[in-house]
This record gives sequence, structure tokens and C-alpha cells, in this order.
Amino acid sequence: MNATSMKSSTDLFWNERASKETDLTKVNIADTVQRDHELQFVFKNLNSTMRMIEIGCGNGYVTQQLRERVAHVDGFDYAEHMVERGRKAYGETNNRFFHDSVLNPQNVGSDYDAGLCVRVLINLRDVEEQKTAVRNMAKMLRKGGRLILIEGFQDGFDAINAARTAIGLAPASPAKINFYSYVRELMPEILEHFQIEQTWHTGLFDYLTRVVYPQLVGADNAMEPGEFHLKIEPLVRANTLPDMATFARLIGFVLVRK
Repeated sequence: MNATSMKSSTDLFWNERASKETDLTKVNIADTVQRDHELQFVFKNLNSTMRMIEIGCGNGYVTQQLRERVAHVDGFDYAEHMVERGRKAYGETNNRFFHDSVLNPQNVGSDYDAGLCVRVLINLRDVEEQKTAVRNMAKMLRKGGRLILIEGFQDGFDAINAARTAIGLAPASPAKINFYSYVRELMPEILEHFQIEQTWHTGLFDYLTRVVYPQLVGADNAMEPGEFHLKIEPLVRANTLPDMATFARLIGFVLVRK
């Protein structure tokens, strides 16, 4: 069985997107406001002495920003075309791009100071694969090393859809290529290998963009990020209100390897 036949439809989607999307800033995610919001959390947890592993580096757009902030970053992705595009677009200085799988890593070390994994688990087939990925990421880090994990969960979608239903909006559906587990399903595996040092969430951003925005402009007009997203960015940056966490599609963790 060749490598292509072993890939899921989600894997094939990302490999194809690496070739089709012409805008380097949007290859990994079209909503660049959300991506920049995520990176605020990531960057404040880095320092210049770190040796880092980026799990799911995509086309290297984030990698080239990480290498400016750490001593060295290795980045891998399961989409070969993503790796090729990253190497071609950004080159290798104090970083390295390579092809690998978080479910069966073959070329990754085991003593990194830090790891970064953003929206990778939702691209796996089910919660069992997500648990396997968590175990494997723990093995990549030295004891006391930190994993910055930003991941999507079904909990936030449930809360958002309850709010949307209450005001007459149709439920929002996750992308068909993604699998969202509940926090409670993955947390035992996380706590087996890590201590939680810090958390973060996108609750305010998600409530404003998934409930308020479609209510203002109409659900059919709220399909793509627009001016509204840009205008709320300063508000979102200044506030991670605990009461809004229930609406978060994304939860971020700084996890310390046991």
C-alpha cells in the first residue's frame, strides 16, 4: 500500500491545498485574523534559547516567524506538498522542514524544549488517533519541556449553536474535513503526560464572529472573514473573558511534560 492510499480525505485535501492556494498567508487558514490571534498566545510563550518542534508546519508561514524567536525550529507535516512549498518559499536557516506523521513519527527527536501544535488534532480521523498524537508529542519533548497546543473542540460548537438557535439562526457546522472531540474525551490522555501550566481560548472572538456577526449581516453574508473581523480584533486582543470560554471553538494550553 503506497503513502497516498493510506492518507485520509483530509490529508489529501491539505496536500492539494498546498498547490492550489496562491496566497502564502492563507494556505494554512483563510481567516488570518483568527490565525494572528492564535499567534499572540504562541509568541508570548517562546524564548530565544528554545529548540523547538512544530507539529503540522503547513507551508511554513508560521515557521518563518518562529525561527525569529527561538534558537532552532524543526517543522514537519504529513502533506508532502506543504513541506515542499515551505522549503521553497522560506528556505532553511535555523530551521528544518521535513515530512513526517504525528501518528507514527520517524524523523523527530526526543529532547525538544518546546513543541507547537495548532489545529492539527482536528485533522485526524477520531479521538483515538488524537490520543495517539498526544502521546507521541509528549515523547518529542524533554522532561519539563512545554507543548503549546491550540485545538478545536465540539464543546464550543455546542454552545455557539445553542445561542444561534435561540435567535433563529441555523446551527453552524464544523468543516467536513475536521473531527471535533469533546475536551472531556481528550483530557485524561493530556493529563497522563502533562501538567497544565496555562490556558487560553477564543470564546469572545467566536461569539462575535459566529453569533453576533451573522445576526447583523445575515447568515448568508457571513461566510467569509471580512471588515467586521478586523474591527473587533483590538477588542478580542484585549479580552479573554472567562465567562466567554464556553463559546470557544479553540482552546489553547501550555502543557509541561511530566
